Amino acid sequence: MRALGPYVLAVALLPACVAQQWQLGAAGGFGIAKNLTVSSGSGSATTGFKGGLAASAFAGHHLYSHLAGEFRYTYRFGDLKLSSGGTEYTFGGLMHAVHYDLQVYPTKKDAAVRPFIAGGGGVRLYRGTGTEHAFQPLSSFAILTKTSEVTGLVTAGGGVQIKVAPHLYLRIEVRDYITPVPKQVLTPGPRAKIGGWVHDFTPLGGISFGF
Repeated sequence: MRALGPYVLAVALLPACVAQQWQLGAAGGFGIAKNLTVSSGSGSATTGFKGGLAASAFAGHHLYSHLAGEFRYTYRFGDLKLSSGGTEYTFGGLMHAVHYDLQVYPTKKDAAVRPFIAGGGGVRLYRGTGTEHAFQPLSSFAILTKTSEVTGLVTAGGGVQIKVAPHLYLRIEVRDYITPVPKQVLTPGPRAKIGGWVHDFTPLGGISFGF
């Protein structure tokens, strides 16, 4: 009888496993980062990341009728930039984000249209990929470097999920990727300071398959 214990437990858990709905999906969009202010004794400048294409893959699961969890990876093109007084300098760059979000739905799982709000956290990798030179314009404000830096990440946003077939869903959403300033990639000048946080607003559209 004891040997049958694992099988009895598996049969007891089977309905819960079947009832749990999972989704796998992919999305694409465009990220738009808020400018950061660099201040020094000689004046001020703006720095940050240029807008760029984003691609995302996710795996989600329903925890309860109105609550879901989701693992997500997002790749984003984002050149570094620095500008002041009509002079602008850019430097190749990109970003990787890995995070887990909770999604709250006001409608039930079987609704055809499901708006949601989402929030969570994880990490983001910033990489400068350009070619460094002995002299960089506006270097008294900041140096844009060919290096990598991992920061903590907070995500917030929302959107809508639309059922278009029995197991197929359309997803439209907007995410804000919030991190501290990566000061190894955007290195302040000797007497300069970069204030604020990086806010990267990213509208995304995609599809997912439920099972």
